[in-house]
Amino acid sequence: MLLLGSMLLPPAVDIPDATLNALRVSLGLFALVWLPPAGAQTGEISEVVVTATRREERLQDVPISVSAFSQDKIDQQGLRNIDDLTRLSPGITFQRNGTGSSANYNDENSDLSIRGIDSQAGTSTTGIYIDDTPIQSRHIGFGAVNAFPALFDLDRVEVLRGPQGTLFGAGAEGGAVRFITPQPGLTRESGYVRSEVATTRHGDTSYEAGAAFGAPIINEILGFRVSASYRRDGGWVDRQDQGDANWQETFTLRGALKWAVNETFTVSPSFYYQDLHINDTASWWVALSDPGSQRYHNGNALTNPSRDPFWLAAVRVEWNAGFAQLTSNTSFFHRNQHSNSDYTQYLRATYASFGLLPSIFPQPGDQGYAAFRDEQKNWYQELRLASAANSHFTWNTGVFFSHLDENIPEDIYDRTLRQQMLDYSGYDLCDPLECPNGRIFHGPEDRVVEKQIALFGELTYRLTNSLSATAGVRVSKVDFSGTTLQGGPFLGTPDATTSAGGTEKPVTPKAVLSWQPNPDNLFYISASKGYRVGGVNIGVGTICGGDLETLGLSAAPSEFASDNLWSYELGGKNTFLDHRLQINSSLFWIDWRNIQQNVYLPSCGEQFTANLGHVVSRGGDVDIQFKPVRSVFLQLTAAYTDAKFTRDSRAADNTAPIVSAGDRLPGAPWSFTLAAEKVFIDWSGYTPYIRADFQYTTAQTALLAGTDARNALTDVTIPGLPLTKDLQLRGGFRWNGYDISLFAQNLLDQHPVLFESRDIADDATDRLYFGRGVRPRTYGVTATYRF
Repeated sequence: MLLLGSMLLPPAVDIPDATLNALRVSLGLFALVWLPPAGAQTGEISEVVVTATRREERLQDVPISVSAFSQDKIDQQGLRNIDDLTRLSPGITFQRNGTGSSANYNDENSDLSIRGIDSQAGTSTTGIYIDDTPIQSRHIGFGAVNAFPALFDLDRVEVLRGPQGTLFGAGAEGGAVRFITPQPGLTRESGYVRSEVATTRHGDTSYEAGAAFGAPIINEILGFRVSASYRRDGGWVDRQDQGDANWQETFTLRGALKWAVNETFTVSPSFYYQDLHINDTASWWVALSDPGSQRYHNGNALTNPSRDPFWLAAVRVEWNAGFAQLTSNTSFFHRNQHSNSDYTQYLRATYASFGLLPSIFPQPGDQGYAAFRDEQKNWYQELRLASAANSHFTWNTGVFFSHLDENIPEDIYDRTLRQQMLDYSGYDLCDPLECPNGRIFHGPEDRVVEKQIALFGELTYRLTNSLSATAGVRVSKVDFSGTTLQGGPFLGTPDATTSAGGTEKPVTPKAVLSWQPNPDNLFYISASKGYRVGGVNIGVGTICGGDLETLGLSAAPSEFASDNLWSYELGGKNTFLDHRLQINSSLFWIDWRNIQQNVYLPSCGEQFTANLGHVVSRGGDVDIQFKPVRSVFLQLTAAYTDAKFTRDSRAADNTAPIVSAGDRLPGAPWSFTLAAEKVFIDWSGYTPYIRADFQYTTAQTALLAGTDARNALTDVTIPGLPLTKDLQLRGGFRWNGYDISLFAQNLLDQHPVLFESRDIADDATDRLYFGRGVRPRTYGVTATYRF
């Protein structure tokens, strides 16, 4: 293991001596205590079945870089949300960036990057799926945030790296994360129960309870499955010494039926509901906090609460026609996320930078806030026809329809701002416009409607017994339109409606050549194209004129075009030592052009989306699983990603660039995970076990576009991603379907600042920095039961 680690770590990776010594001691103890004598009985690594190609296949037979997490694995590793899941997925960077330039102080706001493909503007670069339905949000204004289902009662989660446009649509340009739910059984009962309680150092108690049950109603004809869960995550960030305010709670409810009309025809309706309530942000004020002493405080005038209820109704119909399987999925996704964001400090920072207020810091009684909503009403229909097993040809084809309607209303209120500006500078914010009830911005409509029809298909031809070629293509027509109604003193304009739209006809091909000399070894090379539809911008206020002039613009562009990429991958999936050693690896090279990126205007706090330049992302990942004996499981993953702009990009000629050649996209260059589980000899019917999971990422020291002083609009005071270390331990007993365990998360009690920002890049008026980190050391107990 030490030799393997030395081979994976290049000289440029700087790991502190203390960390290396800890790893050496841990591995030494493991070798002395965990490894049994030579000749002990061995066991195979369990096979994993996935549907990454829209048909059931062994993971080892799929020529795509995929990570799969079963419900068992989710419980073993203590994964409870998307933050945990992505932390243990190589090549993925996940950030909570609610205080970032493209966000709205909502702690639900996030940024998900796969292999460096990341954008905080336009349609999401990563597709988020519940079964066959995409639920990702489009980045519209400041209020759009992605929703993720809770990790309860899942069959598995699949993380697909690289563009998946052939089978998963235009919203999976960089990859896809699929949350796949259990289907009702027609012949046997099944159930799952999980409860948990935990305490966080200097924080509140967390607890969870959930149950799922399924059974046949009419044997072999009609079955059902229902589940419900509730989880409360205790807070650990104090607001104005009022206690831990950043608690949140999640409630889920799911019901599904399966009706076997006959031996070849089934109908499966399902309904999923989730409500996420966030009481306040987990961001803290850097000047008021000391993470090393477990002191996290924010001085916000108001809390930043959010509610995110959504439901998904779907009907899946399957017909086995003998020569092929026909699948129809009809679904409707409804969401009404709403939140209030504390704008008290932001508004004063904005106007202080223009000399209209004396200070960023509010006076007692000041309360400015923005009311946001993210309303989605999306309808989908997909028909797929997949061939039966054939010695030479395997094919998959279909048609896809969607109608997406997303609106991001926003209003900004501050009852004291006008009088303060009159008293200090004599400027009347509300003349000649009006400020009813202190409303300085009115934006009831910021809507994008997108309609898509697509034809897709893949054909795999077996050239020889071991060599196969796959060709696929997706041809689609996308119509999109955007409408905004906005105005008020903050923009300096009366309420006005603007609209724009367009039509695009993207073609996204895919080609794969795979060689599988035997069931234990697969090698492949692939090329695939990814695509994101264009969109429209809302206007920016007259207060942003200085930043626009710096960029050589008289106004923000009214729309932006599509972007696309080509991804090339070379991979292998290999099994050795009688299925006790498994190594999955891949190398990739991605060419991303005409990129949709957020352009933040730091002197006014507004933004727009533009097509900026060209990025090349290169790297690779490896996943090694090893069972030296039946009772011991080891896993090591490593990933390297370098995504950088290859040339300068400007909004107009003879102006400073918005991005410069060499600037990077956000993402840890190197990430590693090490897992080990030991199962001891049964004791009176109980099976003791102990497990350790260690995650390590290197710091991102390269400049981002927003921190490079060569660029027009930057803040060089913002740091990059830090080095992170996270150790988790879990130990307990398993018997007759029960599993009771004690666990410790963030055992090293690390406190990296994962995200830092401020409102206005002006050292004279705004030195208020916000930080965001990880939950401090947490201890708890988990109990599960499944049958």
